[in-house]
This record gives sequence, C-alpha cells and structure tokens, in this order.
Amino acid sequence: MEIQEIIIKANKLILEDEQNQNQGTAAAATTITGTGDRCNFTKLPWHVVVEIMLKVPIEGLMRCRYVCKAWHELLLDPSFAKLYHGGSSSPTVVVLLQSSLFPHGNSGALYLIDPQEQEPSTIIAKFDHFPYLESTLVNSCNGLICSCDVRMGNPIYISNPVRGEFLTLPKGKTNPDRQFVSGFGFSAKSNQYKVIKYSEFVEIYTLGSGAWRRSKRVPPARHQSLFGIFFNGALHWLVKLPNQSVLIRCFDLDDEKFRTIPLPLSTFYEANFIKTHVGVLGDCLCLSSIVASISSDWEIQIWVMKEYGVRESWIKELTIKYPTPWEHWWNLRSIKVVTCLKNGEVVFDCEGSPAVYNVEQERFGLLKPNGISLTHVNGIAHAPSFVSLKDIAMGDGLKLFNF
Repeated sequence: MEIQEIIIKANKLILEDEQNQNQGTAAAATTITGTGDRCNFTKLPWHVVVEIMLKVPIEGLMRCRYVCKAWHELLLDPSFAKLYHGGSSSPTVVVLLQSSLFPHGNSGALYLIDPQEQEPSTIIAKFDHFPYLESTLVNSCNGLICSCDVRMGNPIYISNPVRGEFLTLPKGKTNPDRQFVSGFGFSAKSNQYKVIKYSEFVEIYTLGSGAWRRSKRVPPARHQSLFGIFFNGALHWLVKLPNQSVLIRCFDLDDEKFRTIPLPLSTFYEANFIKTHVGVLGDCLCLSSIVASISSDWEIQIWVMKEYGVRESWIKELTIKYPTPWEHWWNLRSIKVVTCLKNGEVVFDCEGSPAVYNVEQERFGLLKPNGISLTHVNGIAHAPSFVSLKDIAMGDGLKLFNF
C-alpha cells in the first residue's frame, strides 16, 4: 500500500516534470544517462524505479534528489523513508564531528564517511555550516543524531544530516554545574524517540511531547562516559559504584527503569575503569579495554556479550598486542569501538583520531576521508535515513530548521 501511494504521487509529478522540462533538469538527465536524450530511467514502470531506489547506496540517493522533481519528492516521501530504513540498503557509516573549537588543520565540520582501510575513505557528505560545531556527538539512532554542549548541558540538538534538518530541545532542569550523563534512543513499545539526561534525577524528553519530565532519583555512581550507548532498546553506561565495584548500568526506554548488566568474570575492570568503554560490535554489546600484558607493555582486549544480559556469554573476541606501526599510540588512556565493517575490520576512536583495524593483517590504519587526516573529532556509527523530524516531532511546537 505504501509503494502504491508513492507511485501515484510520483506519476503526477512526472507529468508535471514532462510539461515543465527545463534546461537544468535536462542537464541532470544527461549526467545520469551519458547522452543528451531524455533520461530513459523515467520510462521504467514506477514500481521498478522504487525498487531500484531502495537498493541505491545513500551517497547516490543524496545526489538523486537533484535530478528531477519526481525523484526529489519520492526520496523525501515518508513512506519511502520507512521502506528504505526498514531494508538492508542503508549501511552503517561513520559520522565524524570536528569541533570548531579545535580546528587542527581543518575548520569545524560534520562528515558522513564510508570507512575503508585499504583505500582513502569516501566522504559521503560534508556539512560546513552545521548548527552545532561547538557541541559533542551523543549518539545516533535510526538515522537521527543527538548532540549537546557538554560544558553547559544545553542546548541539545536532534538532527538528520541526510535531510539537512535539525531542532533544538528546550532546556531541562538538570543543574549544569553538576556532572550529567545523557543518551538518545528509541522505544519500540511506544514507538517514540527519547532523550535522557540525569545527574541526581532522571529527566526524559519524548520527541513530540514538547516538555521534559522528571523521573526517579538515580543511585550514585561514577560514569566512565557521559554518553550512553543505545542497544537492545536501552542506554548503557559503564559505572563504578561507591563500593568500588564496576558494572554496566542500563536504562530501558520502554519501561523507563534502570537495570544492571554484569561484566565478564574478571577483576581487572575495577583497576582499568578509565581505560574501558562500552560499545556495540556487530550485533553484540562489547567492552574495549587497555590492559597490562605479561608478554608486552599492554594490549587491547575486546569482549562481546553473545547473549544479551547473560554474564556467562561474555567471550574475548579480539586481542590487539604491542607492538604495532603506531607505537606512539600506546600511551592512550582509552580506545572506543565505533563500528564493525562488512569485511570484518573494526573502526576505533582513539582519543579523537579515527582509525581502522585490519584483523587479518593485525594492523591499524588512519581513517583518512578523501586522504584528509582528521584529529580532535568525535566519531559514532550511523545508519543514514530519509526519515523527517517533522513526522517524528509532531506536537512539539519546536521550530524545524534546515542547514
């Protein structure tokens, strides 16, 4: 039914396009076909066009928006966004935000990267006029990105870089003078997106509600990272309790309750709390940690939880030993897993320097989009989507901006 609705809309637009063909559209058609003739692609049955579009990589779709009015409307149609996001066409890419506060050789910008280890990684899109270049990436969920000003706790932004949309959330009540942690995710039960921020109390902002609401008091703990990792419907933080024990605290976005997840049967996490990060590797929750090694000065250990919530299912998935070509990296305080590529390579955030680790060759390589070295960046995994904030945040009363 959704495809049929798209077809009806698109057919009407094609008729308009044929009646109002102009030089700009003709030039775009020439680019697609390589000839000066009318783009033959538009002669295909429209249901075939939709099926083809659902298989086009996100980089190509972003360019297809400017070919003709019919394609533009198709790609921004909510029904197409739902179909594209629900399929396997939208691969995980890496978002890198280079803050304008640390312009190390480059001005502040946000990059969508197709990471590769063997060749220079491709920049899918670069946004030089992003509205929050002095903020920090919190996380990504279903094609939407959350970021905030960590110095003040506000403002918090939700954006979709593929559509060039963003909105600014109203200020919460959390005291910016106190440490706060935050996260962004999706509740499948309520079909709602939620932003979480807490210090002593939990504050919850549901997109579309228009206001923050305060929940229960939070048990005291020291958080390894300010930002929660969204996985399996919950946000996760590595915490150290007042009794010095270390565990993973998670906040379920469905029932809005805290739970705990035990760490592997090892005591080294208490001593390596600062050097350990929670992440997601493949379809599993993971831990990346820098630990002392008998055979070398230190090593990176990657543990994955094969069965979510079951302590006995933790296994050591990967060990990266010293030395490597990047010996100057071995004084790092921590290393975070960003994502795992289809070829098995792992993308890491090494304190602001993005890198790709080739498991088979056992070597690191700098992630250089288009040959450009980037430092002082935040990196997160991101699944691009054409979903519109207008549809998600209806009722918020917040102004939607474009960049």
